[in-house]
Amino acid sequence: MATLATLQSVKTQPRPASFLGPGLLRLLGPIAQSDSPVLILGEQGAGKRFLAAEIHARSSRCKMRFEEIRCGETNAAGLEAALSSPGTLYLDEITELELPLQELLTSAWNRPEGLPACRLLAGSRSPLQDEVKSWRMREDFYFLLATVTLQIPPLRFRKAEILAFADQLLTRYAEQFDRPRPVLSQETVAHLLEHPWPGNLSELQTAMKTFVAIGDQAISLAAIKAAAPAGRKNAHPRPHLLKEATRASSIQIERQLISEVLASTHGNRKRAALELGISYKALLYKLKQIEAENQSLFHNKNGVAK
Repeated sequence: MATLATLQSVKTQPRPASFLGPGLLRLLGPIAQSDSPVLILGEQGAGKRFLAAEIHARSSRCKMRFEEIRCGETNAAGLEAALSSPGTLYLDEITELELPLQELLTSAWNRPEGLPACRLLAGSRSPLQDEVKSWRMREDFYFLLATVTLQIPPLRFRKAEILAFADQLLTRYAEQFDRPRPVLSQETVAHLLEHPWPGNLSELQTAMKTFVAIGDQAISLAAIKAAAPAGRKNAHPRPHLLKEATRASSIQIERQLISEVLASTHGNRKRAALELGISYKALLYKLKQIEAENQSLFHNKNGVAK
């Protein structure tokens, strides 16, 4: 029934045409040239859209339209309009598509007058069998999608590729922001390899963008750690009191906001302070606090006295 290909060697770069390795490109050749629907499985941020765009780029439809639709936000009119386009239609998070719209698509591929003009690709964070068993997905719709199934492993299972991904992203963002390309420190490299990357490639992209935009690597690393609690499993004991939990949550939100604003202003601290609604001096103080706390955690972890 379904052809399951686990993509063990995905080479991810910001541009769809260059994030795949030679082995996967050979696999994609016959898949891209066919017109069969393709189901792409992978955790959030794993690169499902990149893979869909690469399939389109290598197909005979490459000069036609590539359209992405979020399944939780579409309607019958939107789907019918997309079906009439001779390009490629990518349905993001297919499990969020309502049952009547699933029927609409299934009927479109089974109608006697011929197939729709577009090619169908779909992405999902989880396998679809449970959706079928719980009646949230039509069985005939599942069989339509699962003609060819590609599965992208999460970034935490591709540790050997993380530094290569980071290198490519740093080069790209340094060119984009017209800023010096950072040389990653030993502490930064250790964090990249130890962090579980729950946000996968999307999280890694944001982290590398932060390094380039802020410029100061120590502050960048501190801000990234503060915005990623999953990467600091034992940094703080679990709060037992509501007051402690509220305070910890507030600090986390504050630091994540600082990190995001600094990245959006390309490291311009004065602009960041203005957007955050605090004084420049207050922002510098908060950044020093973040840096000092994370330096302390790093030293303690590695057996270095304060």
